[in-house]
Amino acid sequence: MLKRIIFFAVIIFSSCSGIKVSKDIIISEGDWIMAGGSPEQTNASAYELSPPLELMWDYNLDGGSGKNSITVSDAVVFVTTMPGEMYSIDISSGGKIGKLNFLGKDAQTAPVILGNDVILSYAGDKKYSLCLYDMKNSLIKWHRYYGDIQGSPVLKGEYIYFGDLLGRFYKVRVRDGAMIWKFESGSVINSSSAVAEESVVFGNSAGKVSCLNLNDGSLKWLFETQGPVYSSPMIYGNNVYIGSEDSFMYCLSLSTGTLKWKTNLGSKIISGSALSGNNVITGCVDGYIYSINSESGEINWRFASRGAIVSSPVVSGRFIYFTSLDAGLYCISTENGDLLWSYRLENKSRTTPVIWRNYLFTVGDKILYCFRGKQ
Repeated sequence: MLKRIIFFAVIIFSSCSGIKVSKDIIISEGDWIMAGGSPEQTNASAYELSPPLELMWDYNLDGGSGKNSITVSDAVVFVTTMPGEMYSIDISSGGKIGKLNFLGKDAQTAPVILGNDVILSYAGDKKYSLCLYDMKNSLIKWHRYYGDIQGSPVLKGEYIYFGDLLGRFYKVRVRDGAMIWKFESGSVINSSSAVAEESVVFGNSAGKVSCLNLNDGSLKWLFETQGPVYSSPMIYGNNVYIGSEDSFMYCLSLSTGTLKWKTNLGSKIISGSALSGNNVITGCVDGYIYSINSESGEINWRFASRGAIVSSPVVSGRFIYFTSLDAGLYCISTENGDLLWSYRLENKSRTTPVIWRNYLFTVGDKILYCFRGKQ
């Protein structure tokens, strides 16, 4: 069935320097087209993938991948690598259908899929760091320099939002790459932002969480933690959830930035969060993953892996999938954190899993894995 979907949806011709699409890539509901799966960064899949999973294929990349490096649309997986490449992989076969290799010296960010076009961001190239690539005609529509980018751009409407390593935060128009506004945060930004209503929220290495007005980039509010903030925020309702290296998980009012609660998890928080019903799921450097009540900050349960968790967990219905630096891919219950299934990858993983239909993708060191659930 999957092969039939690919045949009618898209045929891709490739070379080591480009990707050319002969038929349109059609974005469907449930496709994972940006880091976090949504502008709010909820890391919640539209599909419930039940364990156990079986390994369908793996693919050896030229280099490792970052925390958010995978997107999926129309039965094609897109993945970036730290050496500055982006691969497109056929889900049915695990074969390479294209590769771009001009993404500077460091591409740790997730491609943003717009159908036949893809937004790519990267670091280490002093001439360009952001581009719109046309896969229909195998050409770059535009490319611009917006500093070194290590936090994945977030798409909202006709614009993308992202920060750079010099602490500048941007709103850029997708159509032509034009900068709409820029905000100086004063310190390194290397995680994704979250966007909802008329606000965009992000953290920086000085421990500050900023909320800006989407229209003009003006500062709505500023909240200071006691440690660097490398974790991506998550917006749910009128709340912002974000972790800090000071070991606290914070819940802030999206409207005012007022602290609603903070919970000490006893270890640095680098990963983003996922939404499971009325609970926030997040991981820590000490290897624990937590379920926290979104209203009270009370810990529901915790589960221990044997390595640091630096990638975001992903919620898939009744299940939570996450990776650890102990080389494990885990599936635990949203209800009580019980271990339901696990798989030992060949190498440690710092990449957030992505679920598309009956498939899960993640990277362990330099290997891209595709797992399949029960039919």
